[in-house]
Amino acid sequence: MGIIDTLNRYEDIKGDIKFVTTSSVRTKIILSLNKGNKDLNTLKDELDLESSAALHALKKLESQNMIVKKENEYSLSSVGRLYAVKSSNLFKSFYTIKKYEKIWLNHGIDGIPRNLLKEIKCLNNSFLVESTPTDIIKPHSHYAELVTKAHEIKSISPIFYYPYIDLYKNALKRNANVKLILTPLILAKLTETAGVEILNEILSSKKFKLYKTNEDTKIVLTVTENFLSLGLFSTEGLYDATITLISYDADAIEWGNKLFNYYLDKAREFNLDNLNK
Repeated sequence: MGIIDTLNRYEDIKGDIKFVTTSSVRTKIILSLNKGNKDLNTLKDELDLESSAALHALKKLESQNMIVKKENEYSLSSVGRLYAVKSSNLFKSFYTIKKYEKIWLNHGIDGIPRNLLKEIKCLNNSFLVESTPTDIIKPHSHYAELVTKAHEIKSISPIFYYPYIDLYKNALKRNANVKLILTPLILAKLTETAGVEILNEILSSKKFKLYKTNEDTKIVLTVTENFLSLGLFSTEGLYDATITLISYDADAIEWGNKLFNYYLDKAREFNLDNLNK
């Protein structure tokens, strides 16, 4: 759809957007009723509303066919439910952008495909781990602590950090499954630093899968059964190791798996034959 078509559609529905989003009372009622039918007193108590404000908003919503009153209970109409779902998605997305602004501001997001940017709301239940003057490697140490407890590890890395070699070796010792996607430059550095013998040892494990990608990878991602870790490059093109987004939320982990699979589909497995060529 072109920009003109989008703008024309916006003109058609901007009044509806305004109706739903410019009244906090109407918004709260829509989101509350999306969880189930409620009477006036329940809505007032749950949302801390005065009777006059609640009744005024309910009448407005009823006039727009968004809610239905049956006996003493209010419920969302089918149209209201659709507005509730889309409003919830919008608010979660805006919250994710605003709450974690530090990791988006002055950082590139080109490494995240468009379809997953549309699902950025999945990261709304996250937190940032940042370097401090007294603990400049805090993001790395926090990450290492989480990885030592994981049994399913999937990582994408266009950067090299030597201590991570031991992290993956220890993961294999505790019988964890590891899938690692690296760029050619990092693969070469890994081979040079770890040595052929150690790399052979790691690659010989049935629990370890190493993949090579030629994509211009501008994210550092790890997703496990319990957490997601996301790092970004600055707009200057350098990886920012001072800040990482972490989430234990199921939606974020699912989002991270989709992002990993996006790059996995574009990668090829790097095996012992590749290594010895």
